[in-house]
Amino acid sequence: MKKILTSALILLSVTLFAQNRFDVFYAGGNYNFIGTTDANPNENYDGYFMTNLSVPIVLKDSSIWFTSIDYQYFSTTNEYLASTVDPIKQFHLNGFMLRTGYVYRIDSKRSLQILFVPRSMADVSASFSNSIQLGGMLMYEKVKNKDYTWRVGAIYNNEFFGTYIVPIFYLDWNMTSKIKVKGLLPIYGKVYMEPNENVDIGLHFIGLTTSHRINEPGYENAYVERKTIDISAFGNFHLFDNIFMEARAGYSISRDYGLYAEDDKVDLGLPLVNIGDDRTRLNEEFGGGAFVHLRLIYSIPVD
Repeated sequence: MKKILTSALILLSVTLFAQNRFDVFYAGGNYNFIGTTDANPNENYDGYFMTNLSVPIVLKDSSIWFTSIDYQYFSTTNEYLASTVDPIKQFHLNGFMLRTGYVYRIDSKRSLQILFVPRSMADVSASFSNSIQLGGMLMYEKVKNKDYTWRVGAIYNNEFFGTYIVPIFYLDWNMTSKIKVKGLLPIYGKVYMEPNENVDIGLHFIGLTTSHRINEPGYENAYVERKTIDISAFGNFHLFDNIFMEARAGYSISRDYGLYAEDDKVDLGLPLVNIGDDRTRLNEEFGGGAFVHLRLIYSIPVD
C-alpha cells in the first residue's frame, strides 16, 4: 500500500501539507448568499454538495492505472424571464463523473497521463441516455526537482452546448519552505503558506464550466450551462489521524446557470470565450455573491 500511494503521489498529486499525502476521499458543500431579484423577490437559494473517491493501482513497470469517481449535486433558484409561462423555478442538477486511465512513467522525472472521462450530467427528470457526455484528458509531466513540477496538456468534453476544449497547465512549486503555489490553470489555483505542520492558509480560485440536461414540461431536453469563477481565502486544518478540514470564504465573480434549447449550440467552447455563439438564452443572467465552503478530507501519508 505504501508503494502504491507513494508512486501515485509522484505521478498524480499531493495535498497542501509539507508531509506528502494522498487524498483518498473527500465530501464537501458550498452555499452562496444571494439577494432577492425580480424573478424571486422573497427567497433565493444556491448550494451544492460533492464527493470524490480516488484509487491508484501501480502496475509492474511502475506506471499507474488511476480511477476517480465524483458525485455532484447543485440546487439553485432559476432567474426566469418575466414573460415566461410556467417557468422552471428551481434547478436540481446531478453530476456523476468517472476519470480512469493510464499514467505512463517514462522515467523518474517524466510521465504521460491519458484519462478517459465519461459523465452523466442532468436534472432529476432527464433520461440517462440523454445525459451522457464523453471526454478525456492528456497531460505531459516534468519533475524539475523536489520543489518544482509542471504539466501541460488539454481537456476535451462534448458538452451539451458543443465541443469544449481547455488547454491546461499544472504547477506545483515550493517558492520557499513556507510559501507554495499549486494549480491546474485555468481551472483552479492556490497560493498559500504553512504557519505550522497542521495548518495551511492562503488564497484560492476556481473557474468551471459544465452543462446539464434539463427535461421539464415546456423545456424537454433543454440544457443548463453552469459557469462559476470563485475567489476565496481558505484554511486547511489537520483535525485528527488522517482527517483534515478545508474551509473557504469568498466571492463568486461569476455564478450563472444559462438555460438553452437542445439544438442551440456554439461552434467551439473555450475558457472565457465561445466561438460562434449565437444562442438564444431562455432565462435571465445570474449575479455573483458571497459564499462559504466546507470540505472534510480523508488523506493518507505516503512518506
